[in-house]
Amino acid sequence: MRVIPRRLVCCLLVAGICLSTTAVETAFGQKAEDPPIPNKQSPASSTPGSAAVPTAKEIVSKSTGMKLVLIPDGTFLMGSSAADMRVAAQADSIFREEYAKDEQPQHSVRLSRPFYMGVYEVTQDEYEKVMGTIPSCFSKTGEGRSAVSGLDTTRFPVETVSWFDALEFCNKLSEQDGLTAFYRLTNVTREAGSIKSATVSTTSGTGYRLPTEAEWEYACRAGSVTIWHTGNTLASLNEAGWWGAYSTPTGNSEKRPNRVGQKSKNAFGLYDMHGNVYEWCFDVFDVAAYGNRLGTTLDPLVTSGSEQRVLRGGSWNRLARGTRAAYRLGGSPDYRSNYYGFRVVR
Repeated sequence: MRVIPRRLVCCLLVAGICLSTTAVETAFGQKAEDPPIPNKQSPASSTPGSAAVPTAKEIVSKSTGMKLVLIPDGTFLMGSSAADMRVAAQADSIFREEYAKDEQPQHSVRLSRPFYMGVYEVTQDEYEKVMGTIPSCFSKTGEGRSAVSGLDTTRFPVETVSWFDALEFCNKLSEQDGLTAFYRLTNVTREAGSIKSATVSTTSGTGYRLPTEAEWEYACRAGSVTIWHTGNTLASLNEAGWWGAYSTPTGNSEKRPNRVGQKSKNAFGLYDMHGNVYEWCFDVFDVAAYGNRLGTTLDPLVTSGSEQRVLRGGSWNRLARGTRAAYRLGGSPDYRSNYYGFRVVR
């Protein structure tokens, strides 16, 4: 199992493992409802307890201006095959087969309902509008401010946020936009302004949430079957995202994140799905649960088996292999790093 790197980074605020269990009391997806689309007549979804199928191609947060695009339902191959690993080894000279053990077996996944996903990673400006603060290392007041001196960082992705912080953001954004919160956080304890531990459950709320791991990879691939949505070469990775500030060979990123939306978007209209900052997903990171999937899996979500949560997409300082569509990483839910961010769905 991959675990969180323990080397120091400039804005590493919390390095310990969360001591309390994060309980998921309600099965994700069974009670959650997508918001109705005004003035649209939509057929009912076959998912028990679900609302009308969303049809608007884009929605915008009333309070932040954040844009989300419609991701259709569908089926895709999740994870890495032996052929994918051979391609990865050709593109990245230090790639080894054992690096992809957490991504196997490659298996068919069916997502039964469409959803909306943020076009960009949540930015510093959006985070401040909702939370009233900017925790980012690479901000005007952050510890990494010298790296962004003279730059407007409002459209940089927010980083140095934990999984708990991301959930709290989703709830507060939901409240600001007049939606009901998707998460219930109880038994909350805080440290340095960030949630250290909490009991988490889902509700029937219509608000914002984190993507499931399967939703994230499906949205990242956007119908592509290559290891990056732009292709199988490092040149194609350079087109798609920021990566490899400290790697060999050196990537295209400076030693910091970059403004969102500068690289090529994928077929669903999403930017920065490879590199820039890692993105939190809702799932528990459990290798055994992932590896036991057979046949076509319907709307998968792992809710137990580990204290860690899934991170996807790689970051500005990550090796090329760590930015592939299938790459998986586990992180403690209270852990904050200057290469961890997120995007939201509804």
